[in-house]
Amino acid sequence: MRLKRETIWRSPEEIIEIGFQRSQVAMMNEAHSGWKRCVRTRQIGQRILPTAHHAGVRHLAMEALFPWFAEQCNKAQHVPEGDFGYLSQPDMKDFIQTALDLGWTLLAYEADEFKWLSVKHGIDFSTSDGPEERSRRLQEFQSEFAAPAYTNWREEQQALNLTEALQSLPRNTPLLVWCGNNHHSKRTSPDWLPMGYQFKKHSHINPFVIDQIWTVKFDARDSQLATELIMQFSDELTKHGGTAGFLIDELSSAWAHYSFQHLGDDALLFSTQNELE
Repeated sequence: MRLKRETIWRSPEEIIEIGFQRSQVAMMNEAHSGWKRCVRTRQIGQRILPTAHHAGVRHLAMEALFPWFAEQCNKAQHVPEGDFGYLSQPDMKDFIQTALDLGWTLLAYEADEFKWLSVKHGIDFSTSDGPEERSRRLQEFQSEFAAPAYTNWREEQQALNLTEALQSLPRNTPLLVWCGNNHHSKRTSPDWLPMGYQFKKHSHINPFVIDQIWTVKFDARDSQLATELIMQFSDELTKHGGTAGFLIDELSSAWAHYSFQHLGDDALLFSTQNELE
């Protein structure tokens, strides 16, 4: 990749607009660890929805959704009340409700853990005694769900579900995909084939991938790097209200030592708001 002479800083809205100019599918992430999350990442997601709407987007695919919840949202055009984990956190509810208020349709694309158990272990859940029994069987395989084999299967299932969802829509329908952490990366490693890579492989669509968690403080090491980047580019971040980014193909040569061009992303967003809470 040939690095440009100057790096152009852009608002999140500018980046998502460019994303849908370049691809039918734009993928964006939030930061979470356990039940903690970086609220800013969801607030930026909510902020870019009107811009995506202006670009023609009417469908939001979310990793955190499960089918019943998505169906209820689409039917009532309102987020259901109750305890639904991530989906009941106020910032997530605001994000989803904004999409619903725009008239969007939500799509669930998460992998089905029970399908894994059926395929890999031949367990027939049609004879299950109910939710409690199904939950008990899942607990038996928790260590397996943390293994690379399951992780890569899950990533591929997510990609296949997204591909199937797109195929059910009119040709060239734009789609915004909302995932957690780095599932949308198009870069592989020896042990990991992420959803973004798998989606590109199966759909033959090169998604525009926006990573907004680079400055999030997941641990002490991340805190040091985040502090370095924020201090170095504080003027640009301040100009844009605390959060700004750039396109990878517009990076100047001064950024070469960070190797951002090898991340499997098309754009990065940095921010001054990076705490997990």
